[in-house]
Amino acid sequence: MNSVNWLIRMLLVFFLPYFSFSADTITLDNSIQDNNDQVIVSAGNIFALGFFSPGSSTNRYVGIWYYQIPVKTVVWVANRDNPINDSSGILRIDAGGNLALFQGNQTLPVWSTNISIAGSGSTFAQILDSGNLVFIQKNNGNAVLWQSFGYPTNTWLSYMKVGFNLRTGLNQAYTSWKSSDDPGVGNISFRMNPGVSPQLVLYKGSIPVWRSGTWTGKMWSGLPEMSRNFLINVSFVDTDDELSFSSDWKDSSLIARYVTNETGVTQRILWNNASQSWIISYSIPNDQCDFYGHCGPNGYCNPYLAQESRRDAGMLH
Repeated sequence: MNSVNWLIRMLLVFFLPYFSFSADTITLDNSIQDNNDQVIVSAGNIFALGFFSPGSSTNRYVGIWYYQIPVKTVVWVANRDNPINDSSGILRIDAGGNLALFQGNQTLPVWSTNISIAGSGSTFAQILDSGNLVFIQKNNGNAVLWQSFGYPTNTWLSYMKVGFNLRTGLNQAYTSWKSSDDPGVGNISFRMNPGVSPQLVLYKGSIPVWRSGTWTGKMWSGLPEMSRNFLINVSFVDTDDELSFSSDWKDSSLIARYVTNETGVTQRILWNNASQSWIISYSIPNDQCDFYGHCGPNGYCNPYLAQESRRDAGMLH
């Protein structure tokens, strides 16, 4: 063996332990530090997890965003109501085995998965191509102990759910940011109302703004467009353990998301590769007849007549 080959082998033996982690995981030995601009990226380079500052804010948050889209588009935020005011943040596995966010040398976390971990064995966090951050325990059959899809912020991605885990009481609802500079929990929410006839409802505070109508077995009765060459596959679950609705795009090449935003609407937004921009393709409410209780309990609202009235009013000015 020549000296060059011997040197290469020795270097590999020496440095291999430091490169043994995956680029899409956080382990006990692999953390994310804000002051090093570190991120982890899903296996297919679809989503990244790291630190960011929204809009014109200088506060620091841990979030998930599209990795290859030039316009930074955040789809989930960990510490949305607990920002860090400098670049000392570190996201790591703590002494109890949880995924936790710390500021500087503080001993109490700013944010944590905060779950009880039975038994010993290493845990790790992994960002998936779906945009889901999963927290896994190795010695428990790689069981998923926690996932960001269970704790959504303002963005609904494919395979995410809206509804309830009836065993744990977890309510998976979507809440707007306070503003484009502040991802804290805002005043607009999109959630499922349980009961004999579950419905999806958009709220402003505690006041309903829009509702989907009841589930017919194939679609929501208040969304007739679901019956016309609808773009998504849907799933409605109503069991003793779960009441939920989820969807995914029939065309897997689409980059799309639903966002409940601070202006009071939930929007379907598609990425247009030609213009390198996001395009709003649908909004809820869509017209004035969509607003909850707009015409009273026994009223009739015709959106076409409403459009004509607005047009006629414009012609008079």
